[in-house]
Amino acid sequence: MIFYFTATGNSKYAAEKLAEATGDRTVDIGAAWKSGAFVHDMTGDERLGFVVPVFAGTLPGIVGLFLEKLELKGYARQYTYGVFTCGASSEFESAALGAALAAKSIGYNGSYDLVMPDNFIVWSDIPPKARLNAILAGADRALERIITSVKAKADGKIDSSAPRMPFFPNQDVSTSGGTSKLYADGKCTACGLCRAICPMGTIKPGADGKPVWEGSCTMCLACLHRCPARAIEHGGDTLNKTRYVNPNVAL
Repeated sequence: MIFYFTATGNSKYAAEKLAEATGDRTVDIGAAWKSGAFVHDMTGDERLGFVVPVFAGTLPGIVGLFLEKLELKGYARQYTYGVFTCGASSEFESAALGAALAAKSIGYNGSYDLVMPDNFIVWSDIPPKARLNAILAGADRALERIITSVKAKADGKIDSSAPRMPFFPNQDVSTSGGTSKLYADGKCTACGLCRAICPMGTIKPGADGKPVWEGSCTMCLACLHRCPARAIEHGGDTLNKTRYVNPNVAL
């Protein structure tokens, strides 16, 4: 069984490639969180995987919250691993995942880093197309090595240090209260896609049908990157910046 969280498709792509090679099932953490599906039966499964992006050097807030509620039926010390999609290298997320699993009395055989395009464009920019393609090609080669290790149930990286924070904290945001930097500009068509894909259910329809942000936001930026009108911005941080969706996966 492979649990994954994705906003722009990188981690979904990796999870699906792993599932194809191992025959393991996949579970979308975002969808499971929205539907309240926290109990999962892994009786007979040989492996337990977590494929998630790195947020500020650790686990995304929604992943940490999901792990707190996760109940695994049929768990019998199966091989357990993490794959972290990251822009350059990992930091504390392996320790964070290990600590979260230990709190549930789940073993941990280590993790693997998978460098993919960094798309947190609040802090960075999407690289030019040639560089983007090179990163994706490198990720495919690295993913094949990870798949080989996972199929062999090899130990990955074990980080026994205490994580600086258990996971990247979610933010309480409010369009009406002025605390949310996420907003939809005049290009918004009120299509509702952002509301449908928001894993936290933070996006609500405003009086004009256009999105407003109210509640807990995990800052995945799925709404921003996948808006078909490119109408969503994060303050002035994302103005005129290229959006990104993994070109090799269906979202």
